[in-house]
Amino acid sequence: MFLNPLLKTAIPVTAPCIAPDCFSGKSVKEIKALTVYYGNKEKHLQDLFDIKDDGQDVITLGSVPTVKYIGKGMTAGSIVVRGDAGMHLGAEMKGGRITVEGSVSDWAGAEMKGGEIFIAGNAGHCLGGAYRGSKSGMNKGLIVVKGNAGTEVGGLMKKGIIVVEGTLGDAAGCNMKGGTLICYGRPGDRLGAFMQRGSIVLYESPYLLPTFTYNAVYNPTWLRVFLRELAKTPYKIPITQGHIEGAYRRYNGDISELGKGEILVFQG
Repeated sequence: MFLNPLLKTAIPVTAPCIAPDCFSGKSVKEIKALTVYYGNKEKHLQDLFDIKDDGQDVITLGSVPTVKYIGKGMTAGSIVVRGDAGMHLGAEMKGGRITVEGSVSDWAGAEMKGGEIFIAGNAGHCLGGAYRGSKSGMNKGLIVVKGNAGTEVGGLMKKGIIVVEGTLGDAAGCNMKGGTLICYGRPGDRLGAFMQRGSIVLYESPYLLPTFTYNAVYNPTWLRVFLRELAKTPYKIPITQGHIEGAYRRYNGDISELGKGEILVFQG
């Protein structure tokens, strides 16, 4: 199914119906009649998109930087965005795969419970994070960002994997409860603030809070296995043999909280 946007507008479009679960079992006519919101006005999907059945199971969209909640809660299937995507992409998704060939706005993969999101460009704030008032953010799944990511990446993250090949904004891994966050670029300030558990793996030296304490230089056994498996994914993550076999400086914290989290800084 191919959806080509009819309008170029700054008005946000709320469209959680753009998901394989919602399209499944419906005719093209029924899909065209699905409800979306253009600002605060109720519309049909066909009012905003040229919808064509291309005979594929994959939902393909053109560039939709103002369309929110694409793939929300999806459990299976595949979505491809040929450009940029709006806020809340893949929020609360449980399975399937979303590929974005451009950049995404804030809250991508928020509170996701499974599945994979691949972003070829940049990601906004609160990637894989928790909505305000929630007790946990991302809880299983994989997010890969080829570009940079904004602030509070992996906030309240419980399980899952986030890989950012560019830079991280401030407060990445804040209140982290578990899971793994990997960054190849330079991280921002207040990295891992209030984290209780989980692992942050870095390939550039960070500025760490004083509530993280140095432990040792070593090669974590779990990380060797982890990186080898991650290298098998189709996302061409720049994992080298040196990353697998090299030494890492380990810091534990945040000791103002439980203090069982760790930050691993690649030493070579």
